[in-house]
Parts: sequence; structure tokens; C-alpha cells
Amino acid sequence: MGKSSHIQGRKGNKFSQHLRGVNLEQVLIVAIDAAKLHQKALICNYFGDIIVKPFFFSVNRDGIQSLCDRIKQAEKDCNAVRIFLGIEATGHYYEDIVRILGQHGYDVQIINPYTTKEERASALNWCKTDDLDLVAIAHAIVGNKATETKLPEGKYRELLTLTRARRSEVRKRSSLRMEIRGIMDVIWREFQGFSPDDHHKPIKTKIFSDMWGKSSLFFMKYSPHPSMVLALGEQGIRESSRKHNLKIRSSTIQKLLHAANQALSRPKEELAAELLLLSMKLEDLERYDQKICRLECEIESVLLQTDGKLLLSIPGIAVVTAAEAYAEMGDVSQYENPHQIIKKAGTNPVVIQSGGGKGYYGSISKQGNDHLRFVVYTAGKSLSLHNTDLRPFYERLKEKGKHARKIHIAMGNKFLKIAFAMLRDKKPFLSQNVQKQYADEMNKKLKYHSIANHLTAS
Repeated sequence: MGKSSHIQGRKGNKFSQHLRGVNLEQVLIVAIDAAKLHQKALICNYFGDIIVKPFFFSVNRDGIQSLCDRIKQAEKDCNAVRIFLGIEATGHYYEDIVRILGQHGYDVQIINPYTTKEERASALNWCKTDDLDLVAIAHAIVGNKATETKLPEGKYRELLTLTRARRSEVRKRSSLRMEIRGIMDVIWREFQGFSPDDHHKPIKTKIFSDMWGKSSLFFMKYSPHPSMVLALGEQGIRESSRKHNLKIRSSTIQKLLHAANQALSRPKEELAAELLLLSMKLEDLERYDQKICRLECEIESVLLQTDGKLLLSIPGIAVVTAAEAYAEMGDVSQYENPHQIIKKAGTNPVVIQSGGGKGYYGSISKQGNDHLRFVVYTAGKSLSLHNTDLRPFYERLKEKGKHARKIHIAMGNKFLKIAFAMLRDKKPFLSQNVQKQYADEMNKKLKYHSIANHLTAS
């Protein structure tokens, strides 16, 4: 039977080969429900007859050995010739169990929590207990509904840890920046922008183009109150700019002095608490910046040791996006085609069709790896803006009246297809611009390292 003849494709064909010609009473199903402290397991046969009632075990040497002993005893009692183990991907608690059981010679299927939820719902049971979860996991194993059987290892795992940690720190920094904006609104609301007096329209004029640039941060740290800026005066601001290499333009100085002169802020003495909080928050912000830079340096270093560096040859894809995509996709050799990666990301459109009609595409499924889904969107947005080779694809969708977010998702899916082919064939991006040098494209995106001056496409 060919690979394409099974309704579940290669995955279903492989599963059926394990079962074909086997007495199903000799097929063991081991369902494992992971948790922080109290893991539970159930052993039954393919028909659902319970061999070992649900039992607890610990995730330590003795606990795993106890689980293995029970599995071996069940194999002996049933003369089992096949055994399938499955575990729900609960947080990160399942990872140690999969890894250690792998060292004991067992392949453990990893089941998406959405799958077990649907299994419970299909039984018209809206209760949720450990035992019901085990039953749902067992049904998912019998139905061959596992998503993966391997954990990311080596550089994949390292990049996965680093990129997710960086994204977490970036989000914390974003929240902190919002707090700082709120404090500055109390101290000096015009610092973030003001409306000129000679305009009758709601026009906003910014003092600094970047709120988080070097110049803006300097004044928030040392002269956050308008009275402090007025005390410096134009000459004092220019001296500070030269001394600290702020490179403040004359127009910026005039806007800063104008905003300080027109400010209705409370006296500095009444804002002592806010000024203290601002100082503390700015110190926290500096620490976040340092941590993020340190993570980005390490991400860049690890990425350059993998085939993921090939993704840097795509105009519009920077180091962090390339590293996230490479880590979240995992080894592309486990996929037959890029559509499987798109489905893993949950950015595949839901097809609605019945009664022989043509049908239509609905919204994306969102039933996949949310980290990879985030990468798909950010990559698609960046490519839409910065990749001239893919710009026509963007323009076609825009002419059809597609919303920007839908275009970015479609572009992100296209990126996954391109990345799949590049990593599978170990070749860089083939740009229509024949003068474009791959090494130059990659080197300009690197902050801390450098690659070789040439890139072989073999």
C-alpha cells in the first residue's frame, strides 16, 4: 500500500503497518497524564480493556523505574507484541518523562491538549478529572492523533529556549515602557509630544523621534522635569549633548525648551514620589535592555552553528526571526511537505464545504504551535515591507481587497514554504536580483558575529 493511500497520509500508513496482522488484544496502550508533582498512568489494550488501573508515579529515578516495571509486567501478562505510549503536552512537565522513557527504549507520542479536550467532548462528558484525561489520551493514541514523537534536542532545543526567553523579556520590557510613559505623563505630559499653538487641527509634534532613544532616555534620567530643562537652557543642553554624544539637533532643542516653558506640571517638590519611581523604572529598563542584548548575542552565535543561518539570506528576515522559525519548525526532515508545518503553526485556513458545493476558506485554524504562529505573522509582516522578490505577491493580495493581517499571514505561510525548501536542500534564498550577494545580505544582519565571505549553494 502506497504512502498516499491512507486517509492520514504517511503518519497513518506508518501506524497501520505496526498494527496490520497483529492480534489487537496483544497491543498495549499506555496513557500518561503529566503534572508538576502527581503524574498518573493507565495501561489498557487496544479495545480499551484495562490491564493496569490508573496509578500515580513520581518523576524521579524510582518513579520512572516503577512505571517501566508496570509496563513490562503488563507486556508479560498480555504477551504484548506492540506497545504505544502517549502523553498530553502539559506545560513543560511532560518533557522529562518523554526524555527519560526514551532512554529506556520507549517512543512516547505527544498529544496536543486540544485533542484530549475534544476527546472528552466527543464522549458528551464535560467533567475533567485525571482518570477522564487518561481515557481521552488512550482514545487519542488509538486514533493515532498524536502530533509529535520527539522532543527538540541539541541546537534546536537551545535556540528554542533562548528565543522564547527573549520574547518573554521583550514583552516585559514593553509593559515596563508603558509604565514609564504613564509616570512621565504625570511629571511632564508634553515630553512625549505637544500640539503647536499655531495650528487649529489636532497635530502632534514630537520632541524626540524615538521615546527610547539615547537622547530621550538621557533627559528622562537626568532632567525629567521641565524646570530642570529650563535651568539648563539652550547652552546647557548643547554642552550635555557634546559631553554625552547625544547629537541633539537645534530644532529638537527648541522644541524641548518650548515644551518646558509651556508646561503646566506640578512643582518638582510635589512630584518627589513620581521622580523616584521614574528613576527606579529606568534602572529596570536598562537591565532589561542588557538582558535582551545578551540573549540576542547568544541567539546569533547558536544560529550561525546551524543550517538556520541560511534563512538570513532572505531579505526581510533578521536574526531573531530566523532563529525562532528554525527552532519552532524543528528538523524539516520529519515533514513530507511545508503544508504540515503550516498546519503545525495553526495558520492553515479552515475549509468549509458540504453538499458537493465549491466551499470556501474561513479563518485560520489556530490549532497549533502558538509560538510558530507568532513567527509566521511577524515574518509575513516584515517580508511584505522589505522583500522586493515577494512584493508582487503582497500587491496581488492587496488588489483583491484582503485585510493587512490576512496578507501578513499568507505571506508568512509563503515564508514557511520557502524556508522548508531552503533547509531541506541546504540552499540559500534565490533572489531575482542576480547582483545580490548572499554573504553580504547575511552579514549586514549580524551585530556580534560574522560569517564567511561566500556561501556555497550545494
